[in-house]
Amino acid sequence: MPRIQFTTPDGASGALELDAERMSLGRADDNQLIISDDSVSSHHSEVTFDGNSWTLTDLGSTNGTKVGGSRVESVNLSSGAAFQLGNVNCVFVGDGEEAAYAAPTMTVSTPSSGYGSHPYNSKLRRGFGPKVKEKSSGGGLLTLLGFVGLLACGAAVYFAMQMGAS
Repeated sequence: MPRIQFTTPDGASGALELDAERMSLGRADDNQLIISDDSVSSHHSEVTFDGNSWTLTDLGSTNGTKVGGSRVESVNLSSGAAFQLGNVNCVFVGDGEEAAYAAPTMTVSTPSSGYGSHPYNSKLRRGFGPKVKEKSSGGGLLTLLGFVGLLACGAAVYFAMQMGAS
């Protein structure tokens, strides 16, 4: 039976048996095919069989579906086809193929320093609403002090002109 073998970034692996002509794939429990990884959207993609070939179609997922590092909308699945769902490496194993594709051959490079060198903690993000701007400490006081300074300068100029006119 055809299947998708996957390996998550933390090393967990598994196989998803493709036993219907149309199956939803994602992180949520209401999918027929489930990959429990934070980089996989709750309803990430759909796998379909048209009688001749399998196709995986991205459903507008947040982290996308990639082939060779490039984001794609759909993937025609032939035996040995490697792709990524979010950060999860996957490989399609066709009907009757052996488990020769135990681990996908794709690699993800991580920068050693700078932006992206630390893993993103997705548990810090809550919801999809607008991000709340953090309150500044002391910005209002500094603005008030600047305003008072301008008033003092204006008053000094005014009095200097009054003294020169008399």
